[in-house]
Amino acid sequence: MKRGKPKKYPALAEEIRRYIRERKLKNNAGLPSERRLAQMFEVSHLTVRKALRLLEQERLIYKEPSRGNFVGTRPYSGRDGQLVGLLFPDHELFYYNIFADLEERLFAAGLHPVVHLTHNSRKKEEDILDFVREGRFAALLAVPNPACAGKYAQLSLPLICFDISLPELDIPQVISADYEGAVTAARHLLSLGHTAVAHIGSMYDRTAELRRQGLADTLGQAGVELPEYYLKVREPTRQWGYAAATELFALKNPPTAIFCGNDTIAAGVRRYCSEHKISVPGQCSLVGFGDIAVAQDLNLTSVSQHTEAIAAALWNLLRLRLNGEDIPGKTVIPTSLVWRGSTAKVL
Repeated sequence: MKRGKPKKYPALAEEIRRYIRERKLKNNAGLPSERRLAQMFEVSHLTVRKALRLLEQERLIYKEPSRGNFVGTRPYSGRDGQLVGLLFPDHELFYYNIFADLEERLFAAGLHPVVHLTHNSRKKEEDILDFVREGRFAALLAVPNPACAGKYAQLSLPLICFDISLPELDIPQVISADYEGAVTAARHLLSLGHTAVAHIGSMYDRTAELRRQGLADTLGQAGVELPEYYLKVREPTRQWGYAAATELFALKNPPTAIFCGNDTIAAGVRRYCSEHKISVPGQCSLVGFGDIAVAQDLNLTSVSQHTEAIAAALWNLLRLRLNGEDIPGKTVIPTSLVWRGSTAKVL
């Protein structure tokens, strides 16, 4: 039976959505052929293709070459789409640790990772997403740039975000308890008697903001001021840690403790202190975030993000998604403080 003729492909897409709802089509159920849809709704083949592509971008349907269009997300067949994209903003050890764990799990399942680094370039990230969208990828695991949310919304393949979320999109995510981790670090420094606490962090993402806010809120609740000249925010690099330490220790009243947004920044601060004969923790206590291998090498007190738990959660969500199963929208990995020799009571 013919239906009313939609005027444009968005209207046809809505008609197809209604068709799926009314017939209660389940995941992997086949849709009528493109020719049949054109006849049913009295539209051109071009309009049908545009409408189907829109529904594919919404992850409501998926296309199998030479077979047709199907409801839901494409199940992993074990034959096609064996590539899994992994997208990182930089080459931090934190990300490498997650990749190393995931690579073993992916390989054992017959999947092969393709890794890209964006170096925080929006243009490069958008180009990579275009490549992923057109390629034969089974899924994408990404640390996304929020400015690229529109591009991520266009992807039809299984997508999981981690470390940084895209709250405006309905995308599964694995995140660390960043705010709570910073609160734990701040309470640790307060317990040691520190009231002149500085922060060196990044300005790029919500993760960095949460860590900074956790520190500021906890100090404020204890009646300790965090003045602007103790806040140094720019890049998540060793070079920035070194440069920011140079500015902090040039102050008339330098801090007695520094909380860094990650261990890489803390490594830069530690190098500055070593070169300028500033005792850690004698003259300044130092806390990092991430607890990567460098934290152990530097005997650095750090907030552990438990990368093995993050990798396990990502793999579990990916496995479920590739099998077409429902997965939770958000998975939060708790943090914990690892106390080492870089923090001590104020002398």
